[in-house]
Amino acid sequence: MYKAIVNGVLFSDGELPGDNKGQIIASISRQNALPSQLQEKLAQQAKSLGANAVMNFDIAQAGHHWLFTASILKWDTESLHGVGIAVKIPKEKMQEALQS
Repeated sequence: MYKAIVNGVLFSDGELPGDNKGQIIASISRQNALPSQLQEKLAQQAKSLGANAVMNFDIAQAGHHWLFTASILKWDTESLHGVGIAVKIPKEKMQEALQS
């Protein structure tokens, strides 16, 4: 199971204990964007909802429609997308969340 802490927010690709604060979505419309940059955007969104974790975190790269890439001025042909569920984990359950 994947787990990481980015800007004080715990990211997991699985379930976490806590209060569900809602789904969060972020994207970067730049082909060579790093997953950590996407996680920073999601961490900021989670914190704004009062959450300290993101569960069911998933990341994908998708191509732009050919109409958007037909311009000479548009070099990037893909975007990086991330999705997850913001969760507020009580302090007493944080250690359990890190170990599970």
